[in-house]
Formats: sequence, C-alpha cells, structure tokens
Amino acid sequence: MTDIILETIRAFVLLGIVIFLWKSGRKRFLHFRTGWNLIIAGFGLLLFGSVLDISDNFEQLNPFIVVGDTEVEAFLEKFVGFLGGFVLLAVGLVMWIPGVQGLSDLVETRTQDLQLTNQKLHAEIAERNRVEKIKHDFIATVSHELRTPLTSIKGTLSLLCSGTVCALPDEARSMLDIAENNSDRLMSLINDLLDIEKIESGKMDFCMQPVDMVELTNETLEINQGYADRHGVTLVNNAVEAEAWTEGDKDRLIQVLSNLLSNAAKFSPPGSQIELSVARDNADIRASVKDQGPGIPQDFRSRLFEKFTQLDSADNRKTGGTGLGLSIAKAIVDYHGGTIGFTPNTDGPGTTFFFTLPVLR
Repeated sequence: MTDIILETIRAFVLLGIVIFLWKSGRKRFLHFRTGWNLIIAGFGLLLFGSVLDISDNFEQLNPFIVVGDTEVEAFLEKFVGFLGGFVLLAVGLVMWIPGVQGLSDLVETRTQDLQLTNQKLHAEIAERNRVEKIKHDFIATVSHELRTPLTSIKGTLSLLCSGTVCALPDEARSMLDIAENNSDRLMSLINDLLDIEKIESGKMDFCMQPVDMVELTNETLEINQGYADRHGVTLVNNAVEAEAWTEGDKDRLIQVLSNLLSNAAKFSPPGSQIELSVARDNADIRASVKDQGPGIPQDFRSRLFEKFTQLDSADNRKTGGTGLGLSIAKAIVDYHGGTIGFTPNTDGPGTTFFFTLPVLR
C-alpha cells in the first residue's frame, strides 16, 4: 500500500511539472522551442512510466497487456517511459541550455552597453547644466552691468528731448528721439533677459496680495496709452464687471497685460481698435485682449509661448522685441495658478489673447 501511495505522489509531482513547464514556456523561449519541447516531452514520458509503475500493483489489469504486471508493461515502463524520458531530458537540456546561456551573455552585453550609455548621458547632462549655469551667470552679469549706465543714458536723453537743458534744432531733436526710442528698446531687452533668468533659476519674487483686476485693467490702459498712440491704435475698455478680485502680484500682472497690449498695438493696423475686457467665468477671472491684426499662422501657434519666438524673425523686421514677452507672461500666469492662451477672432481678422486667474475666496 505504501508503494502505491509513493508512486501516486511521484506521478502527481511529474504531472505538476509538465503542466508548469507547458504553461510557463508558451510565450517564451521562442528561439529555443525545440529544446524546451523535448524537456517537456521527457517529463511526460517519466509521467507515463510512473503511471505504468502504479499499474504493477493491480494484477486484474493484466488482460489489457500494456498495463498491469506484464512483460509488455515492463518494457513500456522501463525503456519507453523512464529511459526514453531521461534521454529526451538530456537531449532537450543540451539543446536549450547553450541557447539560454547565449541569451544571458547577450543580455549582459546589452546591460553593459546601457550602463556605458547612461554614464555618458549623465556626463552630458552635467556638462549641459554647467554650460547653462555659465550662460545664466553671464546674462545676469552683463544685464546688471548694462542696466546702470543705460539708465543714466536714458535719463540724459529724456532730459535733452524735453528741452529743459536748452532749445534744440528740429534735426537734433529728431536724432535724440531716435536715440531715446532705441534706449527704451535696449532697456526692455535687458529687463526681459533679467526676468527670464530669474524665472529659470526660480529667483523671481512675487508679492501676493488681493488685486482688483478691473482697477488693474484701468491702470494698465493708462500706462500703455502712449504706446498705443504711437502706433495709431485705439484702446477700448470693455470690462463687464464692477470689480473682480484675485490674489496675485499686481506689478507682475500689469506686466502680463502690458505685454499682450503692446503686442496687439504692434501688429494691428493704424486706425484699428484693441479691446480689453475683464469678466468672471465661474471660479475664474478672464482678462482678454482682442486685436484686429493679421492673425497667427497655423504652423506658428504651437511655438508661440516658447522663448525667443517671434512671428517675424528677420533682421529687417518692422516690429521690435526679444521674443521673450509671451514666455515670461506664461511663467507669471502659471505661478498664479492660471492659464494663458489665444483664439482666432470669429467676427473678423485678428486674435484674442486671454489669461485666467482664480477668483479670490
């Protein structure tokens, strides 16, 4: 009885091995399938021999010849089952192990290649970070060094243009006006470079406090009225709210709105209107600037808020600028938890730029 129990346990163990090998290798070892199949077949023959070995204990099965305690059963058990199973196992392992070893060597080689590539990548990243730091330090240093003398030059030019020092001939006044305008552009460039450096280094300061966007809009219109007059466009305030409070840095939000207004003035034809509006939209405040310019080409829209991006980047372009204004505006709006974007006008030419800010709770 003990023999029957042990032989039955052996048979079930072999059956479990066959099932496990078959299931685990169905979608694996595709390049070594023959050896794997021979290993499974070898365990299958061992299972076959074990089942026949169990039948030795039941003489009533002898009439069936191939089972029971017969010579045919003994041949099938010893030679076909056990001997054949071990032979197939040996052949299968001989065919499968070298292939797996080759695969293991290949994996090891690829791992070493990846480690080497990873080391090179880390070195390149470190070098790039070093170069970026040098660039940022250079921009900050140059900008600061230029800002002080430029402020002095700009003040002197403004004083001369005002006629306070002395009366100037028309030709000299025209030349001074050009110099003053160019100093304004250079000062704007330096300020943009300083702002983008502060943003990238995380050093831009924000003084967060309750801000009424309607009042801020009126103040921004007054600041940009002279710029609009020089470009021959009219600023129109279409604010629909009596007040709209948010939490933010007032000066930085004026900077965002001024950038949108100045862009609209630069690209709108003389005699056109630029509409500025503020409205509440559920939990947000939406400020928008609608111009009547040529619009934004489709292939340029995805890059509009990237650094140093300009619609007209030619050396002889009609409109000045650094291409940093919208990038800086986006960073400021993002810090305030808002969004910035644009939509083509549906009632005529031009584009409407907008940004949203959370309503103050």
